[in-house]
Amino acid sequence: MAIRGRMVDRGLESVEKATEAKINIVGIGGCGNNIISAFYKKFPKNVKTIAVNTDSAVLKKADADEKVLIGRYTHKGRGAQGVPDLGREAMEEDIESVLRALDENVGIVIGIAGMGGGTGSGGLPVLMREIGLRKREVIKISVVTLPMREEGEERKRNAQFSLKETLEVSDVTVVNANDLAMEKAKSVDLNYAFSMVNRKIERSIYALVKMQSSETGPGYVNVDLSNFARISYQSGLGFIGVGRGRYIFEAFDDALQDDYAKCDLTEAKGAIIYFEGKSVDLRVDQMREATDILSRRYRIPTVFMGVRPTFEYPDVRVNLLVTQVRSHYVDDFLAELGL
Repeated sequence: MAIRGRMVDRGLESVEKATEAKINIVGIGGCGNNIISAFYKKFPKNVKTIAVNTDSAVLKKADADEKVLIGRYTHKGRGAQGVPDLGREAMEEDIESVLRALDENVGIVIGIAGMGGGTGSGGLPVLMREIGLRKREVIKISVVTLPMREEGEERKRNAQFSLKETLEVSDVTVVNANDLAMEKAKSVDLNYAFSMVNRKIERSIYALVKMQSSETGPGYVNVDLSNFARISYQSGLGFIGVGRGRYIFEAFDDALQDDYAKCDLTEAKGAIIYFEGKSVDLRVDQMREATDILSRRYRIPTVFMGVRPTFEYPDVRVNLLVTQVRSHYVDDFLAELGL
């Protein structure tokens, strides 16, 4: 019987590994490279990080599972000069190399880029478009930053065009505005504001990974890829918030405030709320009330819940993904295009 039990366990393990969604994180351009370099070793084995750049010197310094230089023949490793068209050409030139770097059975691709420069602004929309054409079952999530107003009109205009394209070709696009980071930081220290955005993106991506990886530990209630797919497919603007607190309500409110795009969650398409903490702190009544707030106050029709008991944190964590949200901030940013 013991031998049969071990055989069954191995069978379950192989099925679990086959069905667990593989996640690939692609950092494009300087911003994308910097962000994945900061945390790529923190992820479980089902996550692969890929750094993509037109600048060979920057790419060489990046930390990632795999690196891809694009525009090798046209730009010769010298960068895209802050011009999105050059970044677009470079990605189109070496798109096959980037696609080969993706896992064969990848389920979710998360693209990270700073909008406003050349490589990220031009390359990210091309990559997401091609994934959509060739790997239609893959969920495409773009996580982008917007430039500060002090960076000038050219970078702002670049970001506007690139964000519009990215929204059109991604399933979910999460926007993080550097100007709003400055407001939250209440500081004139640019490095501190930029580090806030980087930490926000790290929190957001790690939250997505934890929802999908069995290696972070078993949950009382799990969230699977089909839940992601149902609320994410062609859903436009998205919101990811990560909160912490002594109690679920405190952590839930903190997650709602973890917003760098002034999102309105009312009547969104769907939500996934994922609770983590010591078992004694994961009170059913508070979890139920938090999900009820999403369903009733925000009138979100589809809400999935995940629960993972863990001693990893001294407090309670709430990870929240909401899709097809609205943002007057983003609308106003794009409205200046006049398209």
